Amino acid sequence: MADAAVGAGTKARSARKAAAYAGSEFFQRLTRNIGWEMFILLCIVANAVILGVDAHLGQGNRYEAAIEQWNMVFLYIFTAELVLEFWAQGPRTYFRSGWNIFDLFVVGVSYVAVSPAISALRTLRVVRVFRLISAVPQMRRVVEALFSALPGILATFAILAIVFYIGAVVGTTLFHEEPGFRNLGESALSLFALTQFDGWGETITRLDERYPYAWAFVLGFTIVAAFAVLNLFVGVIVEAVQQAPQEIIKEELDEVQEEVGEIQEAQEDAAMVQQRILEEVRGLRAELASLRGALPNLAPD
Repeated sequence: MADAAVGAGTKARSARKAAAYAGSEFFQRLTRNIGWEMFILLCIVANAVILGVDAHLGQGNRYEAAIEQWNMVFLYIFTAELVLEFWAQGPRTYFRSGWNIFDLFVVGVSYVAVSPAISALRTLRVVRVFRLISAVPQMRRVVEALFSALPGILATFAILAIVFYIGAVVGTTLFHEEPGFRNLGESALSLFALTQFDGWGETITRLDERYPYAWAFVLGFTIVAAFAVLNLFVGVIVEAVQQAPQEIIKEELDEVQEEVGEIQEAQEDAAMVQQRILEEVRGLRAELASLRGALPNLAPD
């Protein structure tokens, strides 16, 4: 009986602990509706417009006081949103999301930017515009796709750096006396301009006056760098964007499986507690039956 009581108490404490980490159903209904999402989105857009107007008019304009008041109003709204989302999701789920951490960072930086001690901190208020990314699911997917494609982008950048280095060495060696190819730095900048087709015709015409073979080098480097390597960036990003929905579905399935596992574990624990209670009841019944059988023998003659 004591073991069953201890087991039931342990399960009750575990249930209370799990409930403490779970989100509130009331706040979930409050924050999981289209009206609330559109309100937050409009606040972010309006705040971005106000920041742009403030930057355009400059400090000391006649609307500065009103702009500061509206900035504080939006900051309080975003803070309230973070609090409501925290209560809606619960501590464990809230801090598991990188986007929630991002929102905390943005709002925290906005509070630092409010300080009047350093006027340069006013420019940090523009980071609130980044909240538009976290507020729109489609933008979040694009950013997540870019981060997932980061290894491929870095590898492609390394290949491009090698191509530019080789091109800069060859260009400096061949056209050392020409402006734009006097050293590796100038050659790299000139080749980068060529890949963007900035003055491509002027450069090849100028080089051909003294070096008849210059067109072959310029054309070959442009084809390799601009049409081949640079397009690898596009290919890597497109592949990552196409795989992003699959990753999202996989994450959602993992979360569902985790929740199902927790439910099954809770059901197994409840069944175990119920089994222990039934065993204790059977034991009590056996003891009562034995006591009833012993009562006639204990009766006086």
